[in-house]
Amino acid sequence: MKRVFVLLLLVFQLFVSASSVTASGIETINAGLVVAEDITRDEDGLIIIDGLFSISTFEKFPAVDDFKIYTRWIGSGKQIIKVQILDEEDNIIMDSDSVVLEFDKDYSTYYQYFNFDNIVFTKPGIYKVQAMIDNKVAREIPLFVEASEEELEFKDAPKLPSLILSCLADSVTGKENNLQIILGVFEYFISKRFPFAYDFIVANVWHSGDGEYSQYIELIDPDGKVIYSSEPQSFVQGPKTVNVLYDKLEDIIFFKAGTYRVRVYLDYKVVSDYPVLVVPR
Repeated sequence: MKRVFVLLLLVFQLFVSASSVTASGIETINAGLVVAEDITRDEDGLIIIDGLFSISTFEKFPAVDDFKIYTRWIGSGKQIIKVQILDEEDNIIMDSDSVVLEFDKDYSTYYQYFNFDNIVFTKPGIYKVQAMIDNKVAREIPLFVEASEEELEFKDAPKLPSLILSCLADSVTGKENNLQIILGVFEYFISKRFPFAYDFIVANVWHSGDGEYSQYIELIDPDGKVIYSSEPQSFVQGPKTVNVLYDKLEDIIFFKAGTYRVRVYLDYKVVSDYPVLVVPR
């Protein structure tokens, strides 16, 4: 079995999205769905998403594979989540156990990852990875399962890349097999005193598209002031490409606790605007 990342570039549809509205009126949304070779923790307990990929290639079928799926959620209240994988005839070939997702604060960010060990693919095809919330599809992305030397054609590829994950992290690096790793993924900031400063990255994972695009981000404080804006980055996407782009934010000063926002632009249009909590210890 061979993993294919398609393109190494460090620098919501087959993709669909939905949400669940809680009693408080706040929507709970899926803020990320990615497939990776492994998911572990570093010495500080932060998540490592190790080896993001979109294509698996096998010499023969039926084929058996092992991988993990990372999901990220922002919202309020209590919901039930799970992940399932469907074949091209919409048959569920494997699903995870259901997990209760319970937010302790409005607009909190939580993650959950799932092991898909010994999954059987009976034939090549474009499989569907679905993140579910309260029995509704919150997000769906394709997983390309190919036979050696027989590349699949993605006829329904979106013309624009889809942002399938945006997260705070420590760094992004590459592996010898050209897959990428997001290191030190975290959900919020906490400090005993204000103001405080912090260095971090915002990592964006883009899926599919066909052409050259640009992205940039903004960080917005609770008063609506833009406190950071990155320079646009150009990147190239193919129909089955997964790319991790990141911006490094240094000496960012948080003057007070509250709800900050990260805004992501694709070709100068907003494609994501999500909250990040900064809380007092």
